[in-house]
Amino acid sequence: MSMGIAALLAGGLFVVPGARESAVYWADLALMVAAAIFPRRLAPALLQASRWSWLLAMIIGSAAFSLHFLLSGPANHVSIAVAAICAAFIGAGITRHLAVVDARLLAWGDGGLAEVTRDLLLGRITSGMLHDLAQPLNVISMANANMDYIIEHLTIDDESRQQLQERVKRIASHTEGAAGILSLFRWFGRDGSDGDGQLTVRSALERALAATKSNVRHHGVAVQLRGNALDHLVPEQHGALEMMAVAALLSAFGGFLGTDGMKLRGDVVLHAAVTPAHIVITVESTDGSGRPMPSRRIDEATLWLVEQVAQEASSDFRCLVRDRQPVRFVIRLGRDDI
Repeated sequence: MSMGIAALLAGGLFVVPGARESAVYWADLALMVAAAIFPRRLAPALLQASRWSWLLAMIIGSAAFSLHFLLSGPANHVSIAVAAICAAFIGAGITRHLAVVDARLLAWGDGGLAEVTRDLLLGRITSGMLHDLAQPLNVISMANANMDYIIEHLTIDDESRQQLQERVKRIASHTEGAAGILSLFRWFGRDGSDGDGQLTVRSALERALAATKSNVRHHGVAVQLRGNALDHLVPEQHGALEMMAVAALLSAFGGFLGTDGMKLRGDVVLHAAVTPAHIVITVESTDGSGRPMPSRRIDEATLWLVEQVAQEASSDFRCLVRDRQPVRFVIRLGRDDI
C-alpha cells in the first residue's frame, strides 16, 4: 500500500502544477518511500519502544509543528517534516495498541483462530485433568508394589519368578515416566523463590526439553546444552524462561520435518552466556553438516503472547528471520545479581 501511494505521489509531480516546488509534497513522498522499504521484521521492535519515547515524540512533534508557523525558509520545511515523522510514529503506536486490544486483528497463522483457541483452552482444562490422572496412577503404583511383594513369596521356580519380576519392573518404570510427565504439566511455567537453589538456567532448559521431546518422533535429532550461564540461578524468571524455551524448541524441532514428510537429521544447540547485564540464551538448529537450518514459523498470536511474558519477567524474546524463515531465537534475561 505504501508503495502504491508513493507511486501516485510520484505521478503527481508530473500532473499537479507546482508540486515540484513544494517541500511538503517532497517530504510526503519521501515518507511514503521510507515506509515502503522499511523492513517489516523491525517494526515490532520499533513499536515496543519505552514509554518515555512516546512522550518525547509528542513534545518534539508539537514543538516542530508550532515552529512551522514561526519560521520561514528551509527551517520551515524541516520543522514540518519533523512534525510529520513524530505524528507517523505516534499514529503507528496507537494503531498497534488497538490491534493488540482487539485480538481478532492478530495474524493467527495457517491453522486459523480455531487451532490457537483449542490450544489455549486445552491448557486451561489440563490442570483439572491432571488431578484425575494422578489418582489412578497412584493406585497402579501401589498395586504394582503389592504384586512385587506377592511374587517374592510365591512358591514357583526361579525362571518364572524372574519373568514376573521383569514385568513388574517394566510397569514400575512406565508408572514413573507417567508421574514425571504429570510433574512437568503441574509445574510448567511456575517460578520459585529467592531461597530455591535448584532453579537455574540449566533446570529451566532441561524441563523445556523434557516437555517438548515428544515432538521429535525420530532419533536423528540431538540436543546440545552449552555455555557458562547454565548454572546461573533464575528463581524469579524460571517459569518465563521455561515458556520461552518451549516456544523456541517447538519451532526448532518442527524444522526437522520436511514439506514432503521426510524426517531430517541435525542438532538443536542451546547456548547460554553471561554478559555484564544479561543472561543470553540462543536456540538454533543445524543440519548434519553443521550448517544453520530454518525452523518452523511461530504463529503471530503465540509469538506475541511469549513476548509479553518476556516483558513481564524483565526479559526479551526475539526471533531472528532470514528469507522469511526463523533461523535463531534469542532470549535475554535481565540479571538480578548486579
